[in-house]
Amino acid sequence: MKKINWPVWPQYGRKEKLAIDKVLASNQLFAAKQVKLFEKKFSKFIDSKFALGVGNATQGLHLALAALNVGENHEVITTPFSWISSASCILMQNAIPVFADCDEKTLSLDPVEVKKKFSNRTKAIIYVHPFGYPSNNISKVYKIAKKYQINLIEDASHAHGLKINGKYAGNFSDISVFSLHQRKAIPVGDGGVVATKSKNLYEKIRRLRSFGDKDLSYNYRMTEFAASLGCVRLERLNKDNEIRIKNAEYLIKLFKNNDYLQPLELNTSKPVYYKFLLKIKNPSKIMDKSIFEIQKKGIPLLKIRKGWNLLHRHPHFNPRINLARGIPWKKPEYKGQMKNVIYKKLKFPKIEYIVDKQLLELDISPPVNKNLLTKFYNLVSKEFNKIN
Repeated sequence: MKKINWPVWPQYGRKEKLAIDKVLASNQLFAAKQVKLFEKKFSKFIDSKFALGVGNATQGLHLALAALNVGENHEVITTPFSWISSASCILMQNAIPVFADCDEKTLSLDPVEVKKKFSNRTKAIIYVHPFGYPSNNISKVYKIAKKYQINLIEDASHAHGLKINGKYAGNFSDISVFSLHQRKAIPVGDGGVVATKSKNLYEKIRRLRSFGDKDLSYNYRMTEFAASLGCVRLERLNKDNEIRIKNAEYLIKLFKNNDYLQPLELNTSKPVYYKFLLKIKNPSKIMDKSIFEIQKKGIPLLKIRKGWNLLHRHPHFNPRINLARGIPWKKPEYKGQMKNVIYKKLKFPKIEYIVDKQLLELDISPPVNKNLLTKFYNLVSKEFNKIN
């Protein structure tokens, strides 16, 4: 079979070039008119009162924790199923990450497991919308957070345009953060957005974003290039998401009675499919070989664990030597639940089985179409049928 030329994401065109040329002509390359315009457009789009452009989502998460006064001896609950930023930002404030297991159906934080992790040191929760799949768990976690007077941060890096029961992701928390990395649905190269409805939090984050404030502040500004691209791509976000959704719906039909792979389906709100997720029904070594053969044909079907190993196993939380910032859970003054814990020995059975054994991802961003998806399905059927 001829190798399939699967389209890369993103693809840029004339509008993006004109936007960049306009910035160059202005001779003002950082944090000016384009950034303010993008912030205004983004806050209006997601129906949040305030939005602030930053250099990337990691910076946004760090600013969120700093604005909430998270610091030494504080604990922050988050998911082990995310990119490293969702937990490394906690270390940036010398606080202690506390991981909780995930819901098997949605792969997001399980509210029951979150509640088990509360202590008198808990200062915040970071909730992730994995791969743009929605879950009502966010509302449940928010209620728990408010009951215990804990702040909630949404890591909405995969959730551009995602609605949960009619409300945009980014509006279920005290502060939300979106990534604008090149791989994301609004791809500007590198960038991020912090959103909030609180004027006080907005003002504090705005001050901390630039050097020179009386509080410890950072050089976390967005460039005019990123903002100008953000304005262009925000205009086409809904259209791009519609294509992803149509592609996903087509794949769900194709795989309805497949013996080997099962799409991750939710009975709640519609995903925006940052990536399309499939579960292997009966994991095996032979199945791994079939996936490798599919990849050789040009299909970017990836095992999640290859790029998204669970965070409690990450070297950041299992350092061999004392890090420059120290290891906050090993400090003598810390007496909390994570005291001297070896993170890699922690167990999260629900998400561990799914990530280690079952979960696959496929990029279905435009210009991926039905023709390519049909070729993908036919190749999957051919390769997996060899197992028998």
